[in-house]
Amino acid sequence: MPTSVRMLRGNPGKRAINHLEPQPERKAPRCPDHLDAEAKKEWKRLSRMLLRIRVLTEADGMALANLCQAWSTLVKAQLKLNETGLLLKTPSGYVQQSPLLGIVNNCTEIVIKLGREFGLTPASRGRLQVGYARDSKAARSPWEDFFAENG
Repeated sequence: MPTSVRMLRGNPGKRAINHLEPQPERKAPRCPDHLDAEAKKEWKRLSRMLLRIRVLTEADGMALANLCQAWSTLVKAQLKLNETGLLLKTPSGYVQQSPLLGIVNNCTEIVIKLGREFGLTPASRGRLQVGYARDSKAARSPWEDFFAENG
């Protein structure tokens, strides 16, 4: 778990802090061109929110892109499922579950899993403490400056 997330959670395991962990810049990564329109819309919404709550960095582009595209696929599959219904009749006359239900369920799992990485579920957000600002001198221990200077 990244140190910033551990500190936001109050370092529950009381493990030693890695003072030499790379600290990517807190800025939104560039939205990838390959995302579809719905995913780009979600990228814009989430990146603004994640920057505001100080959990998004320039290194998080891949995870955020995967989250946004899974969300887009989930929305499309759910809309189609709403049109066609949960069950369909095969050419031989059997009634079976729509394959769209599997797509919806799979994308839901991906969205929840990646959402946890960014503190986007109630349980994961409940473990965060937003009062800690890693880049604020006032919020750091004097030992952090010592270790940063004496590496």
